[in-house]
Amino acid sequence: MSLITEKNNINSEEHILVCLSAAPSNKKIIDTATKMAEGLQARFTALYVQTGTKAEAMDKERLEEHIRYAEKLGAEIVMTHGENIPVQIAEYARLSNVTKIVIGQNNARRNHFFSRMTLTEKLIELVPDIDIHIIPDAVKTKTYQKRPFAWYMEKPSARDYFLTAFIFAVCTLIGLLFQKLNFTDTNIVTIYILGVLLTSIVTDGYLCSVAGSFLSVFLFCFFLTEPRMSFQTYAVGYPVTFLITLISSVLTGALAAKLKTHAKLSAQLAFRTQILFDTDRLLQKAKGEREILDVTCTQLLRLLNRNITAYVVENNALSEGKLFSGAEEDTEDFLTKEEQQIARWTYENRQRAGASTHHFPQAKCLYLAIRSGNNVYGVIGIPLQKETLDSFEYSILLSVINECALAMENAQNAMEKEKNAVIAKNEQLRADLLRAISHDLRTPLCSISGNADMLLSNSERLDEATKHQIYTDIYDDSEWLIGVVENLLSITRLNDGRLKFKFSDQLLDEVIAESLRHISRKHDDYKIVSDCEELVLARMDVRLIIQVLVNLIDNAIKYTPPGTVICIQGTKTDGKAQISVKDNGPGIPDEMKPHIFQMFYTGKTTVADSHRSLGLGLALCHSIIEAHDGTLILTDHDPHGCNFTFTLPLSEVTLNE
Repeated sequence: MSLITEKNNINSEEHILVCLSAAPSNKKIIDTATKMAEGLQARFTALYVQTGTKAEAMDKERLEEHIRYAEKLGAEIVMTHGENIPVQIAEYARLSNVTKIVIGQNNARRNHFFSRMTLTEKLIELVPDIDIHIIPDAVKTKTYQKRPFAWYMEKPSARDYFLTAFIFAVCTLIGLLFQKLNFTDTNIVTIYILGVLLTSIVTDGYLCSVAGSFLSVFLFCFFLTEPRMSFQTYAVGYPVTFLITLISSVLTGALAAKLKTHAKLSAQLAFRTQILFDTDRLLQKAKGEREILDVTCTQLLRLLNRNITAYVVENNALSEGKLFSGAEEDTEDFLTKEEQQIARWTYENRQRAGASTHHFPQAKCLYLAIRSGNNVYGVIGIPLQKETLDSFEYSILLSVINECALAMENAQNAMEKEKNAVIAKNEQLRADLLRAISHDLRTPLCSISGNADMLLSNSERLDEATKHQIYTDIYDDSEWLIGVVENLLSITRLNDGRLKFKFSDQLLDEVIAESLRHISRKHDDYKIVSDCEELVLARMDVRLIIQVLVNLIDNAIKYTPPGTVICIQGTKTDGKAQISVKDNGPGIPDEMKPHIFQMFYTGKTTVADSHRSLGLGLALCHSIIEAHDGTLILTDHDPHGCNFTFTLPLSEVTLNE
């Protein structure tokens, strides 16, 4: 068993790297690497090195086909850029802990000793500690041939020709001026090298800088050496000067052109990397699938500078398309009925479709599913009428879409978690209610049943005082049950939104007086004091506010000993009507105060009449006051006791003469 575990650990550390190219046999190399990765249960990466040369554009279509083929087989696509391809491959292999490299080898041979080393030979020299598997190319040639240098050249534009001619004309004029001022030839040569550098910076490609190098030598020889206006020279050392100038100019121009090319690639990479970072940051802040999709499409619009069409899945169906437009062009054709049908096909089949694919190639857009595993959350459409996406843009596009899918999956999981929390809370409430009904209501019901049975069985033997006590107990228990049921009905209707409010303008002193008529019969054992300002008119549902006052006063009676003073006070404070119910009982412990308005919370306080509270009264009061746009708070009463205070909106009184 330990041997099997050790073997699995070794396999999990394997990392296969396959090198991508536009060669026709590259598919065979990808297939070989795929089989190796599957056999070893290894991580599988496909690497392509961008050099920024013209040769890439010539084989662009075949290269993109190979990249997508590798991706289809499960490879992780990675792209780097650099002039020296073997060095880039070796550097990535070291940093990524690659254990095996799979690469193609052309069967051509070097035809002389001074021929350059092949890519595979350089790679073997750079990473001798990594296994390199070389797959021979299918095309066989007898000799090793380099591509013509002209293949790497971009054809200069008329602007490039004009700038080159202008720069060297200026350099020649400066050279003539230097000769008038008796400057040495070294200074004049430096001016021409500077001209080559400027040409490399302001023109595209290598051709103008190389041509400028030769042109600088000819101009220097023709205009600035004796005899003038001739390619002859009297000085013995001038041919050597011309040769060194030519070599320096060519090297300087080539290096400057390379630096410019790689600076351009680096700027593109930096911009796209910033887009990815911004997308990740914005997606973390987005809430809901619609907002996530909007963020994704906005970032793709910045990245690709193209119009984007987006579809989101709602209720297990694809919604109508939405267009994100940034370019000034006709955008109506992107949301036609035919295009939307292709988007729905992409959603149903979980495959890319549309332009540049085998499915519906006549479409105007390329459609990609936003999916994670087997779940599809939407579809993104990219117009490809004018120009197709290059392989690097496509890989960045997939990265953004994958981030979008992950964000949507997280948002959906959060919603499911929230729903489950609500369900769990409802289940807890239901369990608390069942507990309350099964345990707490049974006591008064048993008391009523027992007392009624005693009256039925032994009525003749009981004296009048005993009968009166039994009647009183039955009445008290039934009143307690009625209050509990009223609270249950009210809080259920309030939470379900079925409780109808009937607001009217009422005087506080009249409402307090009415509530005192409905309180517990045991209030005779307590001293209840009412103190209310005159003519305080408040907007309320009088029936519910009376219920709030009755609950608060009954709570004071239940939880305080007989003889306690209970004060009900009504005032006008800070533009609100304020009612306080105070007592000088033992008060409520500090640890219970944060939970006192929670439903079914009973705490550890002992009820004076031995009935157990259901914990509904204060929760109901709190909900009713909130429905009146008021607040209900609990504070300590000095020196001891509780002070429940709630506010109500004042009524506006209009006086008519």
